[in-house]
Amino acid sequence: MGVRPLAVVLAMALAASRAGGAERATPAARGEPAAAREQARLCERKNLEEGVAACRAALALGIGPERRGPVRELLAKHLVALEKWDELAELLREGVRLDPTSAAAWHRLGLTLLFALAEPAEATGALEEAVRLAPRDAPARVGLALALHATGRTKEAAAAFEEALRIDPAVLDGRPATRAAMEAAGRGEPWP
Repeated sequence: MGVRPLAVVLAMALAASRAGGAERATPAARGEPAAAREQARLCERKNLEEGVAACRAALALGIGPERRGPVRELLAKHLVALEKWDELAELLREGVRLDPTSAAAWHRLGLTLLFALAEPAEATGALEEAVRLAPRDAPARVGLALALHATGRTKEAAAAFEEALRIDPAVLDGRPATRAAMEAAGRGEPWP
């Protein structure tokens, strides 16, 4: 699996894991403009460009605070499906500006920067913040290790991999490419 397909899988899994139904929070719908509610419904039902347009319209029209997060997650999912990585990264950057204490938001941003945009230096900063906010999050540490390795910081990458495995010995199960990157970092070899 190449870097781009892996990025698609990672980003879709992260976006979909939090997508939830955009129209389930009906109590929050009170006070929302009807047009925003309709666009949120379309955001959930439409795909690709139509889905992106509907999600953006729901946000612009003032969808309620309880439904903003799910609509943003659906927007991310649509952008992943369209492989609009720059737009996805900007959406995720906005997400960390809206909630700078969310380790998950920093983690998603970091993985997108690393795998979809091939920006390991910027990804490293985002993933360092994710680890700072959630020091016991083994997958965030693996992401940081991969970003460090991609920037040539093999010793730091090896240490981050070791810490991730100390936290969760199974974190690399079923991830042979990541395990290969860990072994290469341990030998001081460059990013594969």
